[in-house]
Amino acid sequence: MTLAPFVRIGTGAHPTIDRESLMRHYADLSVDVWNVSSASDLVGWEKGRTVYKIEDSSAVPCDLFVWGVGESPDRRLTRVGGVPWLPRRTPWPVIGDVVTTFLCQFDFRDSRDLKGQRVSGHLPGDLLLVFVADDNTALSGDDQQMRFVWVSAEETDIVTAADIPKATYPFDFVTTWGVRYRTADVPAKWDDAYEIPDDAGGGRCWSLPVLWGTKIGGVPYNSQENQTEPPPDYLCQLVSIQASATKWPWVDREAHLQDYGVDGRCEDKNCLMIGDMGELTLFLHDDGSVTADSACG
Repeated sequence: MTLAPFVRIGTGAHPTIDRESLMRHYADLSVDVWNVSSASDLVGWEKGRTVYKIEDSSAVPCDLFVWGVGESPDRRLTRVGGVPWLPRRTPWPVIGDVVTTFLCQFDFRDSRDLKGQRVSGHLPGDLLLVFVADDNTALSGDDQQMRFVWVSAEETDIVTAADIPKATYPFDFVTTWGVRYRTADVPAKWDDAYEIPDDAGGGRCWSLPVLWGTKIGGVPYNSQENQTEPPPDYLCQLVSIQASATKWPWVDREAHLQDYGVDGRCEDKNCLMIGDMGELTLFLHDDGSVTADSACG
């Protein structure tokens, strides 16, 4: 597998993004703030935060994810779609008579050092797998139509693609795997961000304090309401995925993606839409239960 020159391996369970190498690679990109799916999307956020001084000692660390495409080099990694890290002895989740679709999994092994956050406390497993009844479930945030399965990264007898049952309500979305980027959310800077000119950074520099991307820890992005601190029991967040139009839209694919067409980045099979670029936020409670909330722009 060929990886982008700013990706590093051997730094934990997940590959990681090297910030300095990333910024050099995309030195010509301007401040443009949008959904973070590709590694290049990080550049606009980093430059914008520097230019407009979006930094504070009270920043809340997080692990943000950008994506490779297809099946992952290690099936335990944080991922969307494809084949989950599900032990064969664990029945595939059903809801009534509905066979669910595997939506995503979060691998928390690299994030346990986010001290004072939910991920650093007791977790029922290393990975959290999320299954949904249909394509509307993530948008609605109806956790009664989801199933959550905790598993150990040490499992050895894992399902294969041939073991996955046909979903009752299948739907197309991208299969991706996560590359980790340690960064932080700065919710103390909302007021400062709203002083940034309206035409800066594609008109979204007001959002610089809280990163709009899939992450573990930090402060969840909410397209309906600015978050000033992590909500109680907040664990992690899945955000809609749409790769950029730059080189290395995925960390394992250098060629540009077209907007439309069979292989276009806007096709259902090449992105994940939670409503209109929305997000699904997960919470872990003291009794071990997981609940969800969602919002979309």
